[in-house]
Amino acid sequence: MTARKEGVATYRVLSNKILEDISEAEPKNKEELLVVKGIKEKRFKKYGRDILDLINKGRVRDSSPSAQNDNEGGIASPLSAPRNDSDKKLYTVSWYLDLLNSKLREQGARVKGEISSLDIKERYLFFSLKDKDDESLLNCFMGISNYRLSGVSFEEGMEIIVEGFPEVYKPSGRMTFKASTAELVGEGALKKAYQKLKKKLEDEGLFSLERKKSIPDFPQEIGLITSETGAVIHDFLNNLGKYGYRIKFFDSRVEGQAAVRDLLSAVSYFAGKNIDVLVVIRGGGSLESLQAFNNEVLVRKIADFKKPVLCGIGHEKDIPLVSMAADLMVSTPTAVAVSLNKSWDRALDNIRVFEKDIIYKYQKVLTDKNYEFEIMRRELWQKADFIFKKVKDIGHQLANKLTELRYRLNEVDKSLKEFLKLILVNFQKRLDEVDEYLNMLERRLKTVDPGRQLKLGYGIVSIGAKVIKSIRQVNKDDKVDIRVYDGKIKSRVEEIINK
Repeated sequence: MTARKEGVATYRVLSNKILEDISEAEPKNKEELLVVKGIKEKRFKKYGRDILDLINKGRVRDSSPSAQNDNEGGIASPLSAPRNDSDKKLYTVSWYLDLLNSKLREQGARVKGEISSLDIKERYLFFSLKDKDDESLLNCFMGISNYRLSGVSFEEGMEIIVEGFPEVYKPSGRMTFKASTAELVGEGALKKAYQKLKKKLEDEGLFSLERKKSIPDFPQEIGLITSETGAVIHDFLNNLGKYGYRIKFFDSRVEGQAAVRDLLSAVSYFAGKNIDVLVVIRGGGSLESLQAFNNEVLVRKIADFKKPVLCGIGHEKDIPLVSMAADLMVSTPTAVAVSLNKSWDRALDNIRVFEKDIIYKYQKVLTDKNYEFEIMRRELWQKADFIFKKVKDIGHQLANKLTELRYRLNEVDKSLKEFLKLILVNFQKRLDEVDEYLNMLERRLKTVDPGRQLKLGYGIVSIGAKVIKSIRQVNKDDKVDIRVYDGKIKSRVEEIINK
């Protein structure tokens, strides 16, 4: 039911192998269902409940008394087909149609025909495809989202190719081909549709240079969309430089109209990722094989992508519209790798130029400094030689001066010795004269010595330290000292007699 609401072909939901594994395992709950290879959390979230309901419904029916013994004509599960012609199963109409539809899903195909009738509703459309050769008719059903995604405006008489699988519509028992994709037939029709959509988008300014984002320098986080089985991914990766790129890869079909859904899912996936650029690549091909890259929905999604988009989609004549809407369009996946490498290569070239320039400048500075050093060495040598000569000359002059000084010192020494000798002679002479003079003074002093006079009977009268030479120096009753030869006499003046 979920797949039907979303317009997804049921054979794309679960492969035959997964259905066989589910039938064998008969899981009862989520944990047992997730054990089945091919059933992951994301797929379980969408289809798990429906699968478990279907299995449990079949289990209830099989547990009824009429279903206990398969050899007794019990009602069969749609997941269990008769083993051989001798097995006789009893099916309800509903279960038989479910079984039939499960087998019909395996008959997925691409069918070409001419639209003979068309009824477009709000959520789906019915149309018939007619074989031009024998008027055979195939009734078809398509969800409106798949129709819009195909990018083809259906018209009666238009020849198209649809991809899908047959299914019996249970309420009416009518078989219908459930188409998931549609594409035009013929180079002329594709060319016409291409030119029409190109003009429409050009008129909207979707391809204008003003809308395009610049590719950042030194990108590292790269979102990559292409098929993992194609050769282009190896060409792209082999031509990427060793600049520490971190590739986030989304495996997508890139061939034909059926690739549109994968490509849209890939672009949506990278819208929430931390990337510097988004890269979309595939090899060359005809206009028919490149239909997915001329899809209006995909072109608009690429044009509105927030990060710069690089497209390297090979083409023979007409440039894919996705490439025109991208921020950078190149012709091949290798050219995309070269574009991503460009800023890194330029930086590496600059580093090499800087390296050579640094070495050259270093060598030049070294040469210049060596030259300057040589000039300084010569100048220093000349100055040192000049200084050595000056020192040598000064040494000679100093030696001459020392010799002259020595001669003069000898002369002075002789003069001093003679002068000293003369001084000594004169000094001795003066000593003799002084000695003679002193002897004479001694003789004179002896003649005037008071002690000698005192011995002769004379005395010296004094008052204190003052010698009395006149009667006017004393008064009556003055105490006087009389010095005689052998002592002193203390007396008092009783009477002064004038001569």
